[in-house]
Amino acid sequence: MSDRFLVNAVGAVVEIDASQRDENFRARALAAWADALYEGDRPADAVAVVLADTEDAAALSALSTEVTIKALAHRRHDPVWMLHAAGLATDDGRVIVLSAASGTGKTTAARHLAQRYAYVSDETIGIDDTGRVVPYRKPLSVIEREAAPKSQLALSSIGGAHTLPDELHVAKVVVIDRSPDGPEQPEIEPLDIADALALLGPQTSYLSDGPAPLQRIAALLAATGGAARLRYREVTSIDGIIDDLLAVAPAPVPPVIARTAPVVDASAADAYCRAETVDELVLDSRVAVLRRTPSGGQVHVLDGIGPTIWTAAAGGSTLAQIVDAVVTAHGEPADGDPASIVQTAVQVLVDDGLLLPPTQTETVRQT
Repeated sequence: MSDRFLVNAVGAVVEIDASQRDENFRARALAAWADALYEGDRPADAVAVVLADTEDAAALSALSTEVTIKALAHRRHDPVWMLHAAGLATDDGRVIVLSAASGTGKTTAARHLAQRYAYVSDETIGIDDTGRVVPYRKPLSVIEREAAPKSQLALSSIGGAHTLPDELHVAKVVVIDRSPDGPEQPEIEPLDIADALALLGPQTSYLSDGPAPLQRIAALLAATGGAARLRYREVTSIDGIIDDLLAVAPAPVPPVIARTAPVVDASAADAYCRAETVDELVLDSRVAVLRRTPSGGQVHVLDGIGPTIWTAAAGGSTLAQIVDAVVTAHGEPADGDPASIVQTAVQVLVDDGLLLPPTQTETVRQT
């Protein structure tokens, strides 16, 4: 038996190197990754090495994480939305994407729905700008014993035998919310784009590294009728809703035009200006802004007078100019001094890293 094999992970080819392990472990690893094996002629994009000094179950669990990390890192600059989600596909390739934080029901949902649909992933779904889905058929990470590493099981070994279609396209993106206190009858509700971005942003890998990420995500969600949130108690109750969501054909995804950064007005010495951000999405009454953080990226949704302040600061504006813009757009406040109210709101944006105060604006001009 070979001590190395290749797997397909979100479109990256990852070599699993088990040369430091015995034949029994290599057989277990190969069986766990059976559904994700890559048999083409591409060289490996990355290598995941299984170390020798770890107990088998822990090593298999760690390997699943390592392959995921390697694959996502390889694809971090590609125009692919890499969403922490489970995915199931119909026979004609429509994919339901179920996103949620770790430990909140993705694997359970994937295992249950795979009785009728083809397994795409229980970890990460890759979606390109046309809506095409890139599968990641990693082993299911299943809790079998408390305080023990999750077991790594190929779905095909436990009853998931549906063939994956050659072409996959996203049909719907759903934020799942499973709770023991959830509704006995599942509830599905549409999410507007701002709320969807706020929920899906933290579940997106390398959100700030691809081109125009908010614009691209918004285009994909619009083509699939917008994201939705599904609240439920038992996974066995969601079948009908999933069937209905998969019955609707998605529309073509419109092209995305990346934004251009505003030019800061150098004439105003006491101006506030926008900090460097990755992308923004102007909505009806709100603005979603993505800024880079040490851990990746954070989506801020501005509402109330926030969008007016954000617009006014595009080229650099003094506090007085921002106050005038807010009063013009929203009128005089019923209570309180408009300058104080606006200054408080401006300071919130400064504290959030979205606006630069005059002293930092001056530094930007000089550089």
